Amino acid sequence: MRTQVNAGSKPATQAPPRPTGNLRTEVAAMLRGVDVDDPVAMRSARRRVIRAVLLAELGAELREYSQWQPMLDSLVESLEANEIHRDSFSSLIKSVTE
Repeated sequence: MRTQVNAGSKPATQAPPRPTGNLRTEVAAMLRGVDVDDPVAMRSARRRVIRAVLLAELGAELREYSQWQPMLDSLVESLEANEIHRDSFSSLIKSVTE
């Protein structure tokens, strides 16, 4: 369980726990049928997964942050630029859709 920290660096209320497996189920549904040999499909899937993970971990209010889209774009581009990350993502797709 995470503790949220407010501007005064004092612990705030605890974030409500997310039901275990919900993110995995959401990601698996998102990735079902993605062709790992199609770079366009992989780029789209990668973006959807990164977005889902960020929102699940940091909260939907993250979308209200003025730099949300540039931050998401930067993360996607950084992960796509690295062959190890691309291979790991392909493995992730295979593991959650089997």
